[in-house]
Amino acid sequence: MSEAATEAALSQDELIERIASQTVNTEIFDVYTNTRKEQQRAVKGQYPSMVAVGRTSKRVEFVGMVETAESLHNLYAAGQRWKALSPLQAGMYIYVPRGYCADARTLCLRETIRISDFRHYWFDDDGLHIEKCFA
Repeated sequence: MSEAATEAALSQDELIERIASQTVNTEIFDVYTNTRKEQQRAVKGQYPSMVAVGRTSKRVEFVGMVETAESLHNLYAAGQRWKALSPLQAGMYIYVPRGYCADARTLCLRETIRISDFRHYWFDDDGLHIEKCFA
């Protein structure tokens, strides 16, 4: 199955769940996902895709926004979603499909949106892969 077909076959909700399960260490964090189907944890009135709360500290340690090619169709609107979370006293990670890193980073620099890290994801015969955009 091609990368585009695999991504299209997954709903954004399923993608959020898979990225959360692959990227968050559940031994030290409780992870909450906010999907269209179920919103589990708000942060300052916003519902980022993922919220990681320290098991010991009980505070929000980081949030993650999972974007798809479709949700990035209007990059400015995506940036406004990210900007609303920018003032948090927690790490913020943006997950975009492979090929969108530079556009996402440029938007954040132009709009002064504070991001801890950019990650990109893609699919191949071995499944879902996630890596830092800029090493």
